[in-house]
Amino acid sequence: MEKYYNDAIIGNKEMIASFTKKGELIRLFYPNTDYRQFIDFLHTGVKINDSSMIYMHDDINNTYKQYYTENTNILNTEIINTYFKLKTIQTDFVCTDKNILVKNYKMKNENNIDLNINFIVHSGLLTTDNNQVSGYYKNDSLIQYMHDYSLVICSDKKVETSQINNNKSNIHERNYRR
Repeated sequence: MEKYYNDAIIGNKEMIASFTKKGELIRLFYPNTDYRQFIDFLHTGVKINDSSMIYMHDDINNTYKQYYTENTNILNTEIINTYFKLKTIQTDFVCTDKNILVKNYKMKNENNIDLNINFIVHSGLLTTDNNQVSGYYKNDSLIQYMHDYSLVICSDKKVETSQINNNKSNIHERNYRR
């Protein structure tokens, strides 16, 4: 069993999220910290040109810098892929008046060549032996739900491809296009 350490914590009175020093979301508690954890994983990555999957929070070519925006619950993680010279600023915060975790990614190509960048999100909710989690995709949004909880991943950009089930085995092999 892998141990996870909370390097950064954000939240409000009811929702608490913890992250590694590389910006990986490892826990999300709601409606309080004594309630059960319901996020299994939320991994982000990029495929650049013809590269293999580059996980934002686990790549040998990535450097990381993490900091809070002064006097806020806003966590910023700067991720620089030194091989492709791609700078990503991941901004995470929990709204103060609503129980919503916001994750925002801004990417900047600092290379002198054009990069074809495909952003990828791979997520799952914890489930029981009865597999009581479901999901659907609509209007450039993935909605995963279980009982009274939902996880919505959406984009202001057109989503090129999506898959609901059995994606662990082929996420590295997919041909993403722009």
